Amino acid sequence: MDENKLSLKQSLFHIERDNQQITTISPLSKILPEQLHIVDYLLQFVDLVTFTLKQEDTVGIIYYCPIPAGKIEYAQLFNQFSPSDSTASILKSLILKVSAWKESKKPIISVFTDNCTDIALATMLWAGYRIASQKLKFGFPESKYGLFTGFGSTIYLPSLIGNSATLNLLSQGKLMNSEEAYKQGLIDDLTQQQDEGILLAKKWILKNPLLIPDKETKKIDQVSPEAILNIQRKARGLYPGTNAVVELLKKRASSTPTQAIEQEVTLYLEVLNRPEPLHMVRTLYYGVQDAQSPSRIRLLHKYSLNKIGILGAGMMGSGIAYEAARAGIEVVLKDVTVTQAERGKAYSTQLCEKLLALGILNQSQQEQLLSRIKPTEKVGDLNGSDCIIEAVFEDFSLKAAVTQECLPYLADNGFFASNTTSLPITELAKAAHDSKSFIGMHFFSPVDRMPLVEIICGKETDEITLEKALTTALRLNKIPIIVHDGPGFFTSRIFFNYLLEGITMVLEGISPLLIEEEAVAAGFAVGPLAVLDEISLELMLHVYDQFPALHASQQRAYSYLRKMVDQGRKGKKSGVGFYDYDLESKKKTIWKNPMIPISENTLTPSIIRKRLLHVMALDSYRCLEGGIIDRPIDGDIGSILGVGYASYTGGVFGHIDLTTLPIFVAECEAFHAYGEQWDVPESLKELANRNFKFYTGFLSNWH
Repeated sequence: MDENKLSLKQSLFHIERDNQQITTISPLSKILPEQLHIVDYLLQFVDLVTFTLKQEDTVGIIYYCPIPAGKIEYAQLFNQFSPSDSTASILKSLILKVSAWKESKKPIISVFTDNCTDIALATMLWAGYRIASQKLKFGFPESKYGLFTGFGSTIYLPSLIGNSATLNLLSQGKLMNSEEAYKQGLIDDLTQQQDEGILLAKKWILKNPLLIPDKETKKIDQVSPEAILNIQRKARGLYPGTNAVVELLKKRASSTPTQAIEQEVTLYLEVLNRPEPLHMVRTLYYGVQDAQSPSRIRLLHKYSLNKIGILGAGMMGSGIAYEAARAGIEVVLKDVTVTQAERGKAYSTQLCEKLLALGILNQSQQEQLLSRIKPTEKVGDLNGSDCIIEAVFEDFSLKAAVTQECLPYLADNGFFASNTTSLPITELAKAAHDSKSFIGMHFFSPVDRMPLVEIICGKETDEITLEKALTTALRLNKIPIIVHDGPGFFTSRIFFNYLLEGITMVLEGISPLLIEEEAVAAGFAVGPLAVLDEISLELMLHVYDQFPALHASQQRAYSYLRKMVDQGRKGKKSGVGFYDYDLESKKKTIWKNPMIPISENTLTPSIIRKRLLHVMALDSYRCLEGGIIDRPIDGDIGSILGVGYASYTGGVFGHIDLTTLPIFVAECEAFHAYGEQWDVPESLKELANRNFKFYTGFLSNWH
């Protein structure tokens, strides 16, 4: 290595050598230079370590995470690893150089001082020994976005924690704390304080100058077919990164180290250049980041959220109460009787007990959380609430009555929110004396697990109330999307089309079992018929009753659901619906209506999948065109996080882009015979003629 190259490396990394000839390396910059390719940057780090190891007097090397902040911006990956990029040989060379470090017979230790994920974590695995301070987080969350880590992760991880644990870690997107990482073998030693790592590392090097853990000789377990099947059942073959990890771990035992590196590099670049990961990152990473950014709240000067009143202690109200108490907010949980209100608080107790058993919560924290929830039947206890959220049954009269009863107890600077699935906010606001401070906040059940909140502006809702609602959602650690008033708003509306299409296909004589199977194969969380049973067919009829009008397809679905309810087939709670439920075994079997013969012209599985995906995406465009939503990204976030749309698409508008708009429009027009839900707006046809895309990379093209 010439002096110029070493000088360049020294400009990017801080190098320090003590009098015992131990070299410590750390990045100089706090951010990764955007103009420098990630591989080039890491090559400089790897060359620097290699150069230092070759110095005869080097006793050992300690390095801090070479990637600043312990993570990489995904946008840099997509921008730098383009299809025309010939980085495969450079990337392979990088990992081969790392694998040659052990030939020096000198100890190399990586020291963690911050949370570390993704590629940054992969670089820390290159060391022979790893030391971390406590209370840190580690993992490979990029699997949630259809990616996998690469950079030697499938080479080094199995040697440290085994193949089975590697499969789980690289495919499930979960983070682990320092203690868990230590138990698994990802971390070799823990320190109490952040600055103790370097001291411990130096002691270890001096004590073990020639002791290099040999990763290759450790016994590596074989990934069982059951473990692979379990992962594939969850991923359904829809996530390119997970597919790649499974393939690499299957091949690992029969591959030489060089072959394993070549295979990982090849698949890494293939996955990175597929469209699905970019769509998922755009929605589930950057879109969510933007939705939760406090910078969205521009006009609000002062709003203190110290006390929330919640009307209705059912599942929804109880869940909101728990989330508010967990956020440190005082909660008044009101119901008709104190017994019902206490039953609602008991839900929070159950959730706390689970967290207590998992060690996530301690006794003191549980007591503090529960002490913030006051169950009551007295309306006066709501006095001084900065926000009152109504979460009673979906009935106009009931909601109007509780609104009028409780509004006098709202704080002067407070606002009133209705948690409703589909009732128009503008109409509900008529019960309030000040419709400007009335808004919709549609939470999703179970509230403690569902991150989305759909914030619905009525025609009179003012900007300051919207920002108060956004502030509340962010305080509850939720992901808010802003929508405007209309039947079903956004998420419920497009979801009703999913359910409608399921019923429509049943009436066409398509096998109910095939419909359900293909819905799951398409990437939906649950099939439409199972959903209808869960929410109850009676409730679905009640929702249809709230619609101002029903088109012919909806009327057919309504009539069919009415007949099923009249026959006692009301859904899961009644034991029969689209499924038959065995209460003892808790198993269910699909019901085949003898009055509807299975059609001989059964649609192909791919057509069933397209109909279920397309019908929601088409109505999402109507929502965008009609001003129900302002931005495609809100539709994408809402569709995935709110109603379980196929996440590999990046959401409803991502799905249209993946299909391409001309093909999407042509297929929707071909489905027109199945009902009015397939009417294609003229404006969408015009966009298709221009080959319009809703996004270019991470940027929206919608104005």
